Amino acid sequence: MEVELVIESTTTRRDPMTNCTALSNTGTSLLSPVTTSLENLPARLGKRLWVTPAEFLQTTCAMQVARWAVNLFPPSLPDSHRRGRKRRYSDESILLVAYIQSAWQMSYEMVVDYFRSHPEAAKQAGFEDGQVISVGQYWERRRTLGIWVFWLFFVGMVWQLYRRKIIHGVDVVLDSTTLQAWYPRDPDAGWSFPKRWKGSIWGYKVHTLLCRWSELPIMFLVTPANFYDSLAAIPLLALAVACFGFRIAIVRADAAYFTYALLNYIRVVLHAGFMIDYNLRRKGKTALATLPFIRQWRFHARFRMVIERHFAWAKRYFGLEAARWSGLVAAYQHTALVYSVMLGVALTAYRFQRPELAGSRMKVLAIHMPA
Repeated sequence: MEVELVIESTTTRRDPMTNCTALSNTGTSLLSPVTTSLENLPARLGKRLWVTPAEFLQTTCAMQVARWAVNLFPPSLPDSHRRGRKRRYSDESILLVAYIQSAWQMSYEMVVDYFRSHPEAAKQAGFEDGQVISVGQYWERRRTLGIWVFWLFFVGMVWQLYRRKIIHGVDVVLDSTTLQAWYPRDPDAGWSFPKRWKGSIWGYKVHTLLCRWSELPIMFLVTPANFYDSLAAIPLLALAVACFGFRIAIVRADAAYFTYALLNYIRVVLHAGFMIDYNLRRKGKTALATLPFIRQWRFHARFRMVIERHFAWAKRYFGLEAARWSGLVAAYQHTALVYSVMLGVALTAYRFQRPELAGSRMKVLAIHMPA
């Protein structure tokens, strides 16, 4: 596969800065964009859109995106000597069931029962003849899909909004948020660095690159909570440029990202500007902030605060923090699904000509569905 060969050839070198520079200097996207029909639908002028899961899958072109993701990075095949019946349900259907499960925040039993009782939604998810996967098989098949299929599904959703000119990728914001681990013995989690107002957290950290104009995520990485923010900044920017061909003009971040390696990468490789906070404590405790410094900080901080609002909405309304899983693979799957749902809600609102509802899950999705 061409994309895989290009990425491997750039990651075999020793210097990570050289790897990201090679990805950023490709000039065009390394991934062929998913082709979907994104024209406007008849406007719904009510107070809420309240689309059903079947309409949500159809409006966001979820089947085409899932098929593109699976074909681009197919999961490993089972052993040829494996006994028993052959697999009947496609990987695309498993991915779409997980997509609806995350959007409506259902349990495994609830989402399977819903598809069994709604043939139209099952047909949109790729289940033929009304045969829907069982709960146990769905749980096993979802685990075996791994990380890349879910991550590529998120990338495909970003592609759709980029084609609709909803995401621009010119003015971006970097930041991270911590997710507390559900299991105290999670093997892949770590202790976050203690903060004065909330102490240390055992869990994971979601590093996010946000489009400031649309307030939507365009790239993310998941690491243990003890991972430094600045180390994930260059890979995030490099992946965004390599996957979508963004021409980033300005990068905004807080003082945790003030490193000379990142500043040099933004200036030399991306040919962009930056607005990154500077911690005066680096000059010693005797350094005082001047009035011009405070005015500039207050002026530029309001543009960067959109990512704090994004994290708050993702945790409170989209279930980013309401997870019951263990392991880094499950953390990647959950984050990719939550961010894909946020992108799907925005795409649905724009296609129904209601852009003011792009960030409202409660007004776009039919949360209180009839039985």
